[in-house]
Parts: sequence; structure tokens; C-alpha cells
Amino acid sequence: MPLAQQHRTLGRTGLRVSPVGLGCSGFWGHRRFSEQAAANVVEHALAQGVNLLDTGHNYSGFHAEPRLGRILRPLLKQYPRHSLVISSKGGTLTGQAGIGGGEQRNFSPAAITASCEASLRNLGLDYLDIYQLHGASQHDVNDELLAALQRLRERGLIRHAGINTHTASTLRWMIDHPTLFDVVLLDYNALQQDREPLIDQLHAAGIGVLAGTVLAQGHLLPARPRLPRPADAWYLARAWLKPSSRHLMRSARRMRNAVGAIKSQRPAQTAFAYALGHPGVASGILGTTRTQSLDEVLATRLEALTATERQRLVDAFDDGRGSPSH
Repeated sequence: MPLAQQHRTLGRTGLRVSPVGLGCSGFWGHRRFSEQAAANVVEHALAQGVNLLDTGHNYSGFHAEPRLGRILRPLLKQYPRHSLVISSKGGTLTGQAGIGGGEQRNFSPAAITASCEASLRNLGLDYLDIYQLHGASQHDVNDELLAALQRLRERGLIRHAGINTHTASTLRWMIDHPTLFDVVLLDYNALQQDREPLIDQLHAAGIGVLAGTVLAQGHLLPARPRLPRPADAWYLARAWLKPSSRHLMRSARRMRNAVGAIKSQRPAQTAFAYALGHPGVASGILGTTRTQSLDEVLATRLEALTATERQRLVDAFDDGRGSPSH
């Protein structure tokens, strides 16, 4: 069955999600990228069977959620709300997703409640399937915050709560407290194979795992021989400025060569085949401004990455010692 027509169960939530989710953030929500072009990406994704849409309250200078809401409004006549899994995030107060590493956050019960209510107004929705604390650590979570999330559930505003984190210590804390959150969105790709034991444990605990940065913020892909666009410049700047991306950049060359040497499919497909080949990963999130890139990833054949080829990527990680996942 083609990847675009498959669905996987997201941990104990019972939600059935497409193996590829669409990230409605980044340059997709930028004012310099036309809203009609952004709508084309979303509409094309839904038409191809993608049912998971991931965004965040602060993304794209706070423009991503309202834009997605305007785009979804007419589409919900064709795609019933219950057929979609829509995820957003709260807690980050800066509008550029912490590109320079200087996020400002507020996880107080009042702030998280207000952020969730604002997200629903922006999106024009009655509820979120998944509501994530954006960049929260174990030190941010207390009984008052958990009670506030429970009240959001009781009001019918959210179905499941999660954490979006890039920090191994937070993942280990979630594993030690497996009943507090239903979902985690973490960074995972062939350059971050040290995530795999944690993913195993999260999955075993019933916590649904969503993988971000599957393409390692572009570091697993060859340079594109074409004229650059504003979106390319934006993503390149993020790759240079975001601290986590600089870690990936320093260890990328060996892995990029290893991915490129696999000829059974294109590099982006090999990268997604590697991440989605992990049984604990329910879906990988793709952020893109191109329907062609979306189609390419949706054409990924998991079986095309043989055990021998997968081992080559493992060897490349071991030889290069990968990227440190803190």
C-alpha cells in the first residue's frame, strides 16, 4: 500500500495518523509566501491522504495558525473534522521558534489556557486533537499545570496533551512518568540515532511518538542545482542560526554521502524510510512550501531501504559519532 494511504496508531491515544504529517510552520506561514500557495500545499496534502497537520501558536511570527484556520475553513466541507488530526502548541512567546536559541516561554496555567483558547480562535476549531507544551522541560511541569490541561480536556478543548522537546533529559522524565502526557514530538533522523533507545521506551510506555527534523533541517539532502527562492534563504538562515541545527551541520557530511549513495530512491525518501522504519514512530512531520517535495516524500517506499542499506546509515552514524542529542 502506498505510504500516502497508510495510517498508524499514535500511542495510547488511539488516533490514526498518516505516516507523513504536514508541518504548517516555518516559511509556509511567512507573509512573503503567498497564502494561496500555502493553501495549495495543504489542499494537496489532504487530497493525497495526509490527515495530520502540525502547527504552533507562535510559528511564523504568530501568522501560521490564523493562516491555517483560513485555509481549513472551506476544506472542512470536504474533509470532515473527525477525519483530521490537528496539533498545535503553546508556551513559547517569541515569534520565530527560537531560531537564535533565545526562546521566551510561559507555562503558567493561565498562560497555557489562554494560549490554547487563542489557538482555537485562530484555527476556527472547537477542539485540538493534540495540544503540546512547546519546549517544556520537566522543571516546567507541576500539579497546577497538569490540572489546567485536565480542565482543557474536560471542557472539550483538547483531546490529548503532549510535549514538543529536543532534550533527552525531558524524554527520560516522560518515560519515568508515562501517564502524564500522551504524545511527544521529538527530533529524530539518521543523524540522531541515539534517540532510538528513548523512542523504544516511549513507545513501550504507550506515548505516541511524532518525529520532527526527519531531513535534519536539510542537512541530509544534496545541494539543489537551481536558483534560490526566498524560502530557501529562510531555511538556510535557520540552519546556520539555530543551535540544534549547527550540531547537525557539523556531523552531516558523512551521513549525507551515505544517504546519497543509496540509489533505490531519492535522498529525502531514504531519510524518511529510515525514520519511519522505526516501529515506535507513528508519523514524521514534513515542513515544505512545495507540493513536488510533498509528493516525493509521500512516494517513499519503506521496503526500498534494505537491511543492508539501513546498516550503512548506522555505520555512518557510528563512524561519525552522530549529533549529540542533549
